[in-house]
Amino acid sequence: IRGSAPEDTKVFVDGVEVPNIYHFGGLRSVIPIGMLEGIDFYPGNFAPEYGRATAGVIDVRTKRKLPKTTHGYADVSILDTGLYLETPIGDKGSIAFAGRRSYIDFIINAAVPDDAAVNVVAAPRYYDYQLLANYRPAPAHDLRFFFFGADDSLKLLFNNPALLDPSVTDNAFSASTSFYRSATTYRYVPSTSFSNSLRISQGRDWFNFRVGNLVFDLTTYTSQLRDTVEQKLSERFTLRYGVDLLFARASGLIRLPPPPQEGQPQSEFDANDAITAEFKDEDNFLPAAFAEAEIRLAEKLLLLPGLRIDYSTQVGEVVVQPRATLRHSLPKQWVLKGGVGMFSQSPQPWEDSKDFGNTALKNERALHYSSGVEYRPRSHLTFDITGFYKDLYNLISPTDAIVLENGKNKPLRYDNKGEGQVYGLEAVIRHEFNRNFTGWIAYTLSRSKRRDSGATQSRLFDYDQPHILTLIASYLLPRNWQVGGRFRLVSGSPRTPVVGALYNSVADRYDPIYGQSNTAREGAFHQLDIRVDKKWIYDQWMLNVYLDIQNTYNRSNPEGLQYNFNFRQSKTQQGLPLLPILGIRAEF
Repeated sequence: IRGSAPEDTKVFVDGVEVPNIYHFGGLRSVIPIGMLEGIDFYPGNFAPEYGRATAGVIDVRTKRKLPKTTHGYADVSILDTGLYLETPIGDKGSIAFAGRRSYIDFIINAAVPDDAAVNVVAAPRYYDYQLLANYRPAPAHDLRFFFFGADDSLKLLFNNPALLDPSVTDNAFSASTSFYRSATTYRYVPSTSFSNSLRISQGRDWFNFRVGNLVFDLTTYTSQLRDTVEQKLSERFTLRYGVDLLFARASGLIRLPPPPQEGQPQSEFDANDAITAEFKDEDNFLPAAFAEAEIRLAEKLLLLPGLRIDYSTQVGEVVVQPRATLRHSLPKQWVLKGGVGMFSQSPQPWEDSKDFGNTALKNERALHYSSGVEYRPRSHLTFDITGFYKDLYNLISPTDAIVLENGKNKPLRYDNKGEGQVYGLEAVIRHEFNRNFTGWIAYTLSRSKRRDSGATQSRLFDYDQPHILTLIASYLLPRNWQVGGRFRLVSGSPRTPVVGALYNSVADRYDPIYGQSNTAREGAFHQLDIRVDKKWIYDQWMLNVYLDIQNTYNRSNPEGLQYNFNFRQSKTQQGLPLLPILGIRAEF
């Protein structure tokens, strides 16, 4: 998002931070559409109630309106089966249940021959579950409880461990991620001029990765309290303020070589260089306070100044972050908008680890600047252009520096002397549903650079993507047919080229010689997805049969290079091929 790494953006469900909202990076959502009310996406200059991120924010909102009748659906496709049921409880409450389970594992296990080089012990498998309960004892009081979670898992056994790496002696590969969250919310709205929302959540994240005798096993328990007050003090002045308290306790076992650092090539790892780190009940407390005013300076001029203050026991630093946005409505459906703000983010767990990083690291900083214009010639048609610039400093950067610790030289690995700049332009055309058609065109032109600690020149960021184009369209045809499509075109990611190789007699292998950092680039990604729906509507229920074709023209999208033993030959690693998904959905 705007030239930043994925970990620089936070994802929330009803304001509760979660590690991901998709299975296997994008295959399926972990929240069913039956519980979904909307998604708020802020690529930058987000409000002070959000923090601990230097890029953007995604907040998924669950349904708030109480159902009047029992409703549900069953969705069965070649990938998975999902069930959803919601029902009212008297006049003041409701409850909803949902769940999904894939069966790709059954299909792959049946298809892989017994003499294959890879034994699929547990093929890609995912499931998720949700429970949402609402109770409104009086118009001013609203109680909600939401419990949800997801689990992804994969496990392989190689007949020849060398297929993984020559230094690996074990033949196992496995990866699994899972999390759950419970969130209890009490919202008190006694009048149109005052509201208070209190949310308490608790959960667990678990990530386990094993390749041969290497392991990354991390369990994190989190607890979060968020309280937000909104007061309308006059017709021209509204104030929102509150606290955001997060507590995390982590335990884990890590046995890995030092991880590749941003801006450096993905070197061949050697299991013999692995570092072992084991820790238990390491605590981190991250309290924050925020405030934002909504000031109507004139009838069509709105100013939103804000402030957020964050602290983290992990780094022992207080960060004050002022922010402001401005919107000015002009005649003939034009709107001018702009924003500026400071944002901060703590180091990643491995970066300030005593075994893998530097325990003296501080928070990263980002200054966001943006300005743009909106034009709405029709109620269903919007044109939006926004220019943005981000000044990044105090970035955690790789370094070759050596420090003296307990009489021994120790690599510092990281410091806070990195810098960066991101600038670009976003253009969006939105056509809301009208005359049976809805569609989007979104294009981003950007450049993202970094200057590492001790460097005199900037380089391209690992996630620099100059061009990002997305087209989405859907048209409702007669007799309850509907056709839709999505086309995506994205510049390939930068990479560091291999310019030669040297034979390593100790390890009995060739080690690559790399050129300048990120001076080559992968091929572009582009893909067309098409979906066709046919519905049959009856008195009490509805049947929908759909065909969802991913990668319609079977584009072999590049996802990196794979070299032979002496790095003289290479071949492109390909992404997923054409994937047709046929499904049936029954709804009542």
